[in-house]
Amino acid sequence: MSVPDWAPAGDGETVRWQGQPRRRVVHLGVAAGIAAALVVGGGVALAVSSGAPAMLAAAVGVALAVLAFAVPAGGAWLWRWSTRYVLTDAALYHRTGVLSLTVTELRLAKIQNTSYDQGVFGAAFGHGTVTVDTAGSQGAELTLRQLDGPAAVHQRIAESAGQASGDRDDDIPGSLDQWRGVRTELREIRAAVAGDR
Repeated sequence: MSVPDWAPAGDGETVRWQGQPRRRVVHLGVAAGIAAALVVGGGVALAVSSGAPAMLAAAVGVALAVLAFAVPAGGAWLWRWSTRYVLTDAALYHRTGVLSLTVTELRLAKIQNTSYDQGVFGAAFGHGTVTVDTAGSQGAELTLRQLDGPAAVHQRIAESAGQASGDRDDDIPGSLDQWRGVRTELREIRAAVAGDR
């Protein structure tokens, strides 16, 4: 797999995973659109039965029903079509937008925490949300919504972030014995200061 043109990836980055929201998001948008169109149709039927001119009510009703269907169905389709996620060996990229493009890049070495969430329906149907936090952030930096198999995606991001950062435990200088010695000295200093009072 090659890195997509929209991702500002560096030379030599290789794709480990790419995805987008699940297809069923569009199905839910279509179902919501059908429900909205039926409600509008019911309103037109009620207007005609209460004495409104049938031709005018039908013309306005059809236009409103088409609009009521198109907004949720089209919105869901556009969101799925325009949203992409790419995980490389160096970063996680998120692309969204129809008229204007927004690309978010999180370097793997800065990722501190990843988690995934599945509601009742998500657990039953195998979809959910993956949240990625970075160092120094206030809350979630990036949320990957409506993914099929969120546990596997979460695992892949967590493993990639761990490999990129060297699991961060190696960054702490000194050995365990040296740190125990520092702790002992600090306890002695604290006891000496407390004894002087």
